Amino acid sequence: MNRKKLLADLKSGKEYDVLVIGGGATGLGVALDALSRGFKVALLEKVDFGKGTSSKATKLLHGGVRYLQNGDVGLVIEALREREYVLTQASHLSHIQKFVIPHYSHWQGWYYWAGLKTYDLLSGSHSLGITRKISKEETLELLPNLKKKGLKGGIEYTDGQFDDTRLCIDLVSTINKLGGTVLNYCSLDSFTYDESGKINGGVAKDEMTGGTFEIKSKSVVNATGVFAEQTMALESVDTDIKIVPARGSHIVLDRSFLQSEEAIMIPKTTDGRVLFLVPWHNVVIVGTTDVVSPKLTMEPKATEKEINFILKNAAQYLERKPTKKDILSTFAGLRPLAAPKREGLKSKEISRSHKVVVSKAGLVSVLGGKWTTFRKMGEDAIDKIINKGKLPDKESKSEETKIHNGTPKQTGEYIHTKLPYTWNELEKYAKEELVETAEDLLCRRTRCILLHKQATLDVLDQAIQLIARIKGYDEVWEEKQRWNFAETAKSY
Repeated sequence: MNRKKLLADLKSGKEYDVLVIGGGATGLGVALDALSRGFKVALLEKVDFGKGTSSKATKLLHGGVRYLQNGDVGLVIEALREREYVLTQASHLSHIQKFVIPHYSHWQGWYYWAGLKTYDLLSGSHSLGITRKISKEETLELLPNLKKKGLKGGIEYTDGQFDDTRLCIDLVSTINKLGGTVLNYCSLDSFTYDESGKINGGVAKDEMTGGTFEIKSKSVVNATGVFAEQTMALESVDTDIKIVPARGSHIVLDRSFLQSEEAIMIPKTTDGRVLFLVPWHNVVIVGTTDVVSPKLTMEPKATEKEINFILKNAAQYLERKPTKKDILSTFAGLRPLAAPKREGLKSKEISRSHKVVVSKAGLVSVLGGKWTTFRKMGEDAIDKIINKGKLPDKESKSEETKIHNGTPKQTGEYIHTKLPYTWNELEKYAKEELVETAEDLLCRRTRCILLHKQATLDVLDQAIQLIARIKGYDEVWEEKQRWNFAETAKSY
């Protein structure tokens, strides 16, 4: 992918069928589906692909066992189908993951077993495996660090796992290969309108140079996640739906705290939420919290209270208990929950299902949703545009679209003993995947900062020099990158 060529295409003056604002899971899902129907597509991302919520997930492809408790059966069925899409079409970034729910009373065991059997039933032909009750002995064999005292047994069930931001980047490659024009560090400055007051494109700003230019499009989709209301406000706010940002925080521990390829699902924490301990790469991700966060930011930070909450609840189920000094990294994301405009709703009570709304001027906004259903969110958005008569009725073929595999074979020297990447990989990403900053390379093209914060800081200078050599940047740029990355690292 070449920035100059992509920018030239955006500036060419041609009219697109769909202009997408936002380069996270939602926006990429919209672009993918539109292209699968043969439409001309452009996408603008103000910062980097997946920088916000889409890089801060718990890395699970799941229907959402806990959504059954809220009666959200439709969302569960939809997500279970979409789970299969990612596992099939992006198999290089996803896999089937086994989970165990430990139980310390017999009635709890039967209760969880019944709930997960319902989950199996809803999976239907998309089932990944059968839920089964396992003995205390087998539970401990699978999870050696699980608390033994009082343990009665476990429930083993099957879901999926993936690498969120690598999927983002490979979707960008896929979309560009299909003829779409997708660019980071390019934002929407304002909308443009036709004589009847309908949106017919927008004024874009190249964040690298500050220059602006106009893009014409038959339709415009707002896919800016927790910032969706701000994007809507560029035109008007005429919807009865609001975005409730809910912060989900995680801690990252060494794999020795799990000693297993199976994940643990704690079905009820002290605040009523579930908690996951999930093996991922060479670490364990533990989370997540669910805290309403009125402050909007691209880099939310896990609070001391949330970190203590995660440690406390994880410790109740582990023999070797993690402490703050064991934390390798932390990360937090803001879920863009779409809720009615009324007070008093707790974030965990708000449905994770998505909504597609259209303003009087024709702006299509995709609100809410979650990573697992990104493709369906895109399909629903394009269906809405077609139903409004903005585009011809063409069948979606995104379910048949294979996601490009952008991960190179590992050769050469590893960048650090604590990080599973080679310098060969980093060089390829820097050359081919629209990398503009050290953060792009170490936080999203690779997952270094999530896996081990200190190890990432250890290799920062070499990574900056690598990008500078490829891009031809000077020492002033390098010094600015060191400062910027140090600020970013504070959120981890």
